[in-house]
Amino acid sequence: METLAEKKVVWLINKHAAPIKYNATNMRTYKLAYYFTQMGYNAYIISSSFVHNRNIDLINSNKHIEEKEYDGVKFIHIKTCPYSSNKLKRVYSIYQFSKRLLQYKNALPKPDIIIHSCCIPFDYLIYKCAKNLKAKYVLEIVDLWPESFVAFGLMKKNNPLLKLMYQVEKYLYTKADNVVFSMEGGIDYLKEKKWDLENGGSIDLGKVYYLNNGVDIDDFDENLVNYKIEDRDLENDDVKKVIYLGSIRRANNLMQLIKAASYFKNDSSVKFLIYGDGEDREVLVKYCSDHGLTNICFKQKWIEPKYVPFVLSCSYINIVNYMPNAVVRYGGSQNKLFQALASGRPICSNVGMGYSIITKYNVGCDVNFKNSYSYYKAIKMLLDLPNEEYEAMCRRARVAAIDFDLKKLAEIYSQELLS
Repeated sequence: METLAEKKVVWLINKHAAPIKYNATNMRTYKLAYYFTQMGYNAYIISSSFVHNRNIDLINSNKHIEEKEYDGVKFIHIKTCPYSSNKLKRVYSIYQFSKRLLQYKNALPKPDIIIHSCCIPFDYLIYKCAKNLKAKYVLEIVDLWPESFVAFGLMKKNNPLLKLMYQVEKYLYTKADNVVFSMEGGIDYLKEKKWDLENGGSIDLGKVYYLNNGVDIDDFDENLVNYKIEDRDLENDDVKKVIYLGSIRRANNLMQLIKAASYFKNDSSVKFLIYGDGEDREVLVKYCSDHGLTNICFKQKWIEPKYVPFVLSCSYINIVNYMPNAVVRYGGSQNKLFQALASGRPICSNVGMGYSIITKYNVGCDVNFKNSYSYYKAIKMLLDLPNEEYEAMCRRARVAAIDFDLKKLAEIYSQELLS
């Protein structure tokens, strides 16, 4: 006899999702699909064929749509145009993705539920797709668009186009059967906009949920044991390693970390290892060379996700680093934070995140530092912790990671949102 789950088709629509071996940024979507499948749902990830930040196209033909399976997870790839640093072309690719899904929707297994990781307002057509298919529509907000456009200086507040974007955003929140924020302060955002019923708006907060990103603990621990990198810097136990792993772009604000690390220039017991790539990498490499910062080492531009647990677990401190902005007061859901927690090491962050998990679990320091010297002092404080306090902080980091296990997220989703 079939269970209720076995009768339900779930589409997880995330334009930027990809198989883990190509890009682990959208681990949430991948793991939800994996665990939904294990529970008996017929789950499909619908994503672009073009892998974000990797310049890889997963459809090697002129087809507009193609179904593939990776390690038991079913994908439906939709052909979209490639892009690199061209922001307008990226925006077009998001719209193209939603338009083609609307076009081909009837050729796909009919969904009972659509979970849409939205890029508001550029893929608004996906709501129309859900409505036409009479599917339950769950709107996921992982990046707070278009509010982030203002926070990062991409658009002015009085831009008429921005006002139109906010109208689309409010409309989608209102029409969705459920809204899921990955940041804890999502409801604060709705209240500040006065979009909720209590403030005279149209959004019922009773249908709004908070479910952060997380980490698959079983996968993390298995990969830690089975996938290691031979690297003298990582294997050197005579130095305390401070590790940053992530993008190296303007939004990541790595120059502040580099300048903080420069204060350790003459301390041979500390070394900074930087993993990642982006348009700022070569500028920072040159800065370190010009200033003789041999205590900072730029490592691989990209490593397979299965090696990430080993790299992070070789650290003494892991770094979460971003440019300060106004939207962080609502909280965050950075994948790298949860991986760092799973490594069982303290974390130093320059963000000053609202609803900070780092602060809540007392696993390090999360402050919007006024300058690089203050950042240096925070890192030094963690490096100089008495061993007993350091070990206790490491244990608390693992507790936090387990609380955000992606398997638990999938179970909550199933119980609360897939009925």
